[in-house]
Amino acid sequence: MGKHLLLIISLLLTGLTSWGQSLNIGGHHAALDTLNHMWLCSVPQSFFGNDYTAAITYGDEVSEFAINEVAVPSGDEYTFIGINGGTQYAVTCQMGDSLFTGYITFTWLPVLEISCDIDLVYQYGTVYVSEPDSALAEPLKMKMKLRGGATNTPNKHKRNFRMNFVNDDSTKCNRRFFGLRKDNSWILDAGQMDFLRVRNRVSTDLWLDMARRPWYADTLPNAHNGSRGKMVEVILNGSYNGIYNMCEPIDRKQMKAKKYDEENKVFHGQLWTGYKWTRTVTMSEPKPAPRSGVEWDGFEITYPDYKEVRPSNWAPLADAVFFAGRADANKTTLADSTQYYFDIPVMQDYYIFIIALQALDNESKNIYYACRDITDNPRLTMVPWDLDICLGANYAPWVNRPQMIRPDRPVDWISHLPMVDMMKKIKPYREEVLARYRELRETWLDTENLVKRYRDAITELQECGAATREENRWSGDTDLAGKELNLGNEMDYVENWIRQRMAYLDEFVFIEGEEFPKGDVNGDGEVTIADINIVIGIILGSEYDDYTMERADVNKDGEYTVSDINEIINAILH
Repeated sequence: MGKHLLLIISLLLTGLTSWGQSLNIGGHHAALDTLNHMWLCSVPQSFFGNDYTAAITYGDEVSEFAINEVAVPSGDEYTFIGINGGTQYAVTCQMGDSLFTGYITFTWLPVLEISCDIDLVYQYGTVYVSEPDSALAEPLKMKMKLRGGATNTPNKHKRNFRMNFVNDDSTKCNRRFFGLRKDNSWILDAGQMDFLRVRNRVSTDLWLDMARRPWYADTLPNAHNGSRGKMVEVILNGSYNGIYNMCEPIDRKQMKAKKYDEENKVFHGQLWTGYKWTRTVTMSEPKPAPRSGVEWDGFEITYPDYKEVRPSNWAPLADAVFFAGRADANKTTLADSTQYYFDIPVMQDYYIFIIALQALDNESKNIYYACRDITDNPRLTMVPWDLDICLGANYAPWVNRPQMIRPDRPVDWISHLPMVDMMKKIKPYREEVLARYRELRETWLDTENLVKRYRDAITELQECGAATREENRWSGDTDLAGKELNLGNEMDYVENWIRQRMAYLDEFVFIEGEEFPKGDVNGDGEVTIADINIVIGIILGSEYDDYTMERADVNKDGEYTVSDINEIINAILH
């Protein structure tokens, strides 16, 4: 009996989906949501707040079609009065022997109507991508799979996807959407555990605006050290699945890395990503690098694809990681050589960025490292990924640790060794970061600009009706630990958090002078006997870098004496 019931339901949904795909409003494809009996149609934002007269067309299988009790034969026009987000226009129609009722509503976000059996491996399917300003959408062939880490488990509901477009013969087919790049591969990011739903998209856009370009961008201006994208609404297999960030992946083409030379088996451009916290990924105490393989203690090769190019080449990343560990004890080497291994301006901007947003999940993991061409220059540039855990967000909806996410939390959670060491031990570098922070505070990191950026994103979702649809679909779901989803309330929290955070950074973090406790001569964040030993060494004639020498004059009398040692002892005792 159960199998027969499932078959009947399946056939019913198949019939409804088939009809839904034949409904078009003014040349715009209307996507059918059988969960809510809703047809969602994407139209230009300028239509909202106005009446909209449009030709209504549908398939031969439909008869007696009416909107708000007005019969509308296929091909005739109908005027939708006062289009606004969430406004519903009742629909009834005869489908064979069955009377069907539902409603039409409009959005100005792009709408994806996906038909595909989703699995951990690619499955073939079709998708309509309806952009508000485009002509009638046609079904596109693609293959899609589930993706993600903690979000990609069987007990999760709103899942992330990777979609690759293909031709009829299953070869790659490049597609362009939203004025972004033309490519076959796209990501659908669900924002599954984000109560704001837009933290990742809006924060990545902030990064793209504020960060300096990769060091080689002068010769390759189309290189993007971030993932561009657009918020969309998704109907999956006949059911509304909510708002998604449809975005470009971080890959070789995005970074303009030089292709692997297949003919001569020579590595050129390479990409890696850190996907979990390890001492190797923080570059503090790295494990030995493998001779080959796709993973190294929390790092993973992104390009070239290990399934296509073996053995792999870890040397450029490993050299940078091991340098970072060795340079910890040698400030001169650290100052002189870090720029050989790392893209310094981008690293400085990344440090400011993750501290400003308190991006707890991005200080070492969720970083892509890209090398343009290892045969020319091994320097690595940095790209953030997956910025959901920021702006006062907990690691997961079931986590409640107020001390971890408070806006006045110090920056001691950052363990990425190159960024930390350069800030603590190289005074000119620290001064550059302070100057850069002040510059950004006048532009992209201005408090009002920051608040407006996130507030505008939520206002857009609210005014086109998407926020209510998302809240109705997912509020109380186990993905959110049964909690209420209210984008407006979460935005109020984020605004208050931003205002407190930026004030705290101005007063306590990005400030002139010493960053360290009084008496912390070696810059390790603590006052210990090791600091006394350095002062003793200086008194006996040893020389250190200028920054250490400055800190060793603890009492600031211009001399190195027992008085400085006494100051350190007092600091240790108190």
